Amino acid sequence: MSKAQLIDGKKIAEEILSKLAKDISKLNKRPGLAAILIGDNIASKLYLKLKKEACEKVGIDFFSYFLDEDCSEKKILEVIKFLNNDPEINGIIIQLPLPKKFNKDELIKTIKPEKDIDGFHPQTKVISPNVLGIIELLKATTVNIKDKKVVVLSNSEIFSQPFKKLLPESKVEYSNPQSLISNLKSQTKSADVLIVAVGKPNFIKPDMVKKDAIIIDVGINKVRSKTIGDVDPKVDKIAAFRSPVPGGVGPMTVAMLLNNLIKLQIMAK
Repeated sequence: MSKAQLIDGKKIAEEILSKLAKDISKLNKRPGLAAILIGDNIASKLYLKLKKEACEKVGIDFFSYFLDEDCSEKKILEVIKFLNNDPEINGIIIQLPLPKKFNKDELIKTIKPEKDIDGFHPQTKVISPNVLGIIELLKATTVNIKDKKVVVLSNSEIFSQPFKKLLPESKVEYSNPQSLISNLKSQTKSADVLIVAVGKPNFIKPDMVKKDAIIIDVGINKVRSKTIGDVDPKVDKIAAFRSPVPGGVGPMTVAMLLNNLIKLQIMAK
């Protein structure tokens, strides 16, 4: 029988967007967000549509720039330069993933740090909205995680770094699933909070989870036209809380992305 309480990211995101709409109505100038999509990735188009809908809901002008996969890097740089200099644009995003021929890091570096709302630029002024969304989900559980062990299971150590700063009173550890094959289970099972971003459907099984743990599922995997996470929902019989997929981290990331946009607009005043 299911035991874990699902953390309703959609509901929390709606509350954040509602507050943002009120904040935006008090601004002298309507914010503008520009999104660049290169290629024809169906999932990317869907994510862009969700961001556009959220912008419309709160009163942000949304501008899309669609470029063909066979366009030149020079053309992308021209679009970024134009948006960097456009006073109507407060935030710029490059929808990922990019076609393989493009250097993601080099393109992101050309976005002005004061317009980087994804938190990807080396001199960014904001924290990744994905990470911020996860922090809000943890807060929603109302569980005190001071001195608790937080394990970030991810293919990228960069993803784990902000958690050490944002959860200074917790014991944050990074684990790479590739290098932990032999003792992966003992690592995940020791976590009071387990944040999973490995890109493998239903990767985390009930026997890999500590009793009454908080599980944050960052994974988005398409399996037979269904979207499922990195965590098997059967962990609900062991865990105390779990963020579902869809409806967990995804809507929170969009809400915190727009929160970053307003933060940068206010900072630029």
